[in-house]
Amino acid sequence: MSDSDLLTNKRGADSRTESVVAREPQRFSWVRLVLGGLVFLVLTIGIFWYQFNRIQARDEVTILGQLKWCYLLLMLLCLPIDTLVSGFRILVVCRILQPGIRLWTCLKAELANMGIAMLTPSSSGGAIGQVYMLNRGGASVGTAMSISLITFLGTMVALLCLGIFSLVFSGIQQIGPFFVGAAWSFTLVTGAMVLGVVWPGLFRKMVSLISRAFRLIWGKDNRLEDWWPPGKARTGPPIDRIGPLARKVVDLIYTYRDDLRRFMQLGKANFALVCLLSFTFIFSRALMGFLCLRFLGIQQHTIGHILEVQLALIFLIYFAPTPGGSGLAEGTSLFIMAHIVPIGFAPHYNLLWRFSTLYLPACVGLFFFIRAVLQDAPKVIERRYIPKLRKNSFEMRT
Repeated sequence: MSDSDLLTNKRGADSRTESVVAREPQRFSWVRLVLGGLVFLVLTIGIFWYQFNRIQARDEVTILGQLKWCYLLLMLLCLPIDTLVSGFRILVVCRILQPGIRLWTCLKAELANMGIAMLTPSSSGGAIGQVYMLNRGGASVGTAMSISLITFLGTMVALLCLGIFSLVFSGIQQIGPFFVGAAWSFTLVTGAMVLGVVWPGLFRKMVSLISRAFRLIWGKDNRLEDWWPPGKARTGPPIDRIGPLARKVVDLIYTYRDDLRRFMQLGKANFALVCLLSFTFIFSRALMGFLCLRFLGIQQHTIGHILEVQLALIFLIYFAPTPGGSGLAEGTSLFIMAHIVPIGFAPHYNLLWRFSTLYLPACVGLFFFIRAVLQDAPKVIERRYIPKLRKNSFEMRT
């Protein structure tokens, strides 16, 4: 397929996606996000309550007397590296798929990603916020999803390499049982993303079958629409007949396929850069764990060993099925860092570690996300509800 064909397909898919956005602005389940926030708070408070209460009299330490304030300055200097690298990684993809999006938009998209991920299961749940911010910055919903998925694929490549390194070379024996489950999750997700590019028709058939099954079960109107691949001439018989919602999902799948093919054709080196930047932001998170330990005055173990443990920890908790990994992240850290962090320091270290790597950037991201939604609210009300009110008012007068 030539570049012009790919561009034609992209424009066709984008036009269909943008028409959907024009009629039905993006919806967010605020109830689920609020429930996710409550679950996050309960699990976080519960795990820290447990960690503080397991400290016995013999384990108590004087934290203030051991703090190394020079490491606090290093923590503050390293704090924005994670977000800056991740935002630049998004910009690298945007330069190919959606030129014109600014770095500031990419940074807000990354922060919104972290904010929503704190309220949804697994780190991938934050893609909702990232797509929303990129869409506001000028990308269509389909292309914004493609940008998010390509950066996510870069993260998968980096994490798989780090996971193999942790298992084979780090000598951290206790991660073996956990690695198998995590590796399977990463492999299945990466395989599905690649399969979506190579064989999108398989996903179309799956979506079509699920759509038909739901319509039969719930007894709703079995209205089906003719479907052709985006950008293809509609002179021949349709490729499939699917429901309206299924058509939107399938259009997004084919948009992702076309965008990824175009990205790989025009920017193979860019994907290598995306993977390299993924390694960089993961390394910065691991380095933050080391700085937290040194700030608390824990001088045992070398930086190399601590980074190995941190990289293994990041790999293991990336797909934690709780909002923001709450409970599981702190519990796994307590287990895997037990030979480094004494019991008396454990809750203080975990609180500082989670604050610097999640709580602070996620709260900033939620601020940007909520502000953006509130700014868009009048437009949504005007587009969705005002015409209905005018119609009802006209009918009442007549």
